[in-house]
Amino acid sequence: MAKAKSASKNYHSTPYIVAAIILAIIYLINTILIETINANNNRVSQQTSKTMNAINRMNGELQNVNANVLRIVANIGDPTSAANDTALNFQNIEDAMHDFESIEGLSDTAKHRYNHAKKVIETYNARLLEFREQWNQAREGGGTMETAAFSSGMNNLYVQDIYPLQVTASEMLQATISIVNADTGKIMAANARNTYLLMTMMLVVAILGEVAIFFIARRAKKARLELEERERNLAEVDAKLKTTRQKASDLAVMNVLTGMKNRYALDNDVSDRLESDRFNIAVFDMDNFRSINDTYGYDFGDEYLAAVAERLKDEFSGTAEIYNITGNEFCFLFNKEISESQAMGIVQNIQAVMSSPYEVLNLAVQLPCSGAVYHYLPGDCLNVNSLLVKLDTAMRNAKMNGGNMINTVVNI
Repeated sequence: MAKAKSASKNYHSTPYIVAAIILAIIYLINTILIETINANNNRVSQQTSKTMNAINRMNGELQNVNANVLRIVANIGDPTSAANDTALNFQNIEDAMHDFESIEGLSDTAKHRYNHAKKVIETYNARLLEFREQWNQAREGGGTMETAAFSSGMNNLYVQDIYPLQVTASEMLQATISIVNADTGKIMAANARNTYLLMTMMLVVAILGEVAIFFIARRAKKARLELEERERNLAEVDAKLKTTRQKASDLAVMNVLTGMKNRYALDNDVSDRLESDRFNIAVFDMDNFRSINDTYGYDFGDEYLAAVAERLKDEFSGTAEIYNITGNEFCFLFNKEISESQAMGIVQNIQAVMSSPYEVLNLAVQLPCSGAVYHYLPGDCLNVNSLLVKLDTAMRNAKMNGGNMINTVVNI
């Protein structure tokens, strides 16, 4: 009789053991899946962040190189100092390239586009070295006429030969960022699909657990609540993933510092209008903004830009879409109802606002600014890049003529 009771006890304990095993398996699978999803997304986020950092450093140094070359072309300051700064810039670019090339898991398409950019940068560097050698030979020739002859051709040499290399390199680096963003989006989408598949598998396991728990009525409620809690956790993870993807999408078309749309957003907004629309567009940036960073540091410069951006949004968001397309360069795409004469009046106000004093970290800062305005006609440009080149060229000419002025792009 004692043996019968023991057998009965063992028999009735079997469902508890099965239920415990099923619950343990569910918990283990749930934990592993969540950790796997988080690990994959963290890896992708870190990889994307490193890639963006490396390419943005390259682009930033290319901008600095261009600024130094402009100093030489415009005969501003000591050309030897500018040349030395350029060499340091290319050393920083090489460091950023090393960081980029150490990143694992990049697609072949991204690597291919980056390699094209790298070759253009190397060609750009080699051309600048030739430019420097020609400059030195002209100066060491001992004759003023040789130096003057070379100087007279520097502007054409810069516009036709050197500057296009810098623009091409920057565009290819930006294209690499676009490819990396697209690859990241694909990986995130795959993770989402895997999440839904795994959730389906979890549902099957949950059903099996409910069947087992059916035999132990007193434990059914507790088991059901645990399963519901786990499902809520999975739903929260899915919601966080969706939020992360949305933030990544927003960052792709937004400047994080100023909260304005960036260069990619401008391309999206304007590309379809180039063939059929006429509109007014302008670009501005501060003259000698680099002096702010050199004097007070980059954090101060960022605060200054943020203050300028807020003022521009407050003053002009009703009449134009405002973009922060590079560092301290702002683009204004005026509303359709704004006429050419009205646009000319508004750009004068924009220059006044950007040139106004700003209080940053208890310091008063004021810089003049230069700009260019373009009364665009349908078919003037093939793409947004050529549109911006015209605007930037006009703005550079304003800076080379002393700055603190606005040039108008002439339709050809």
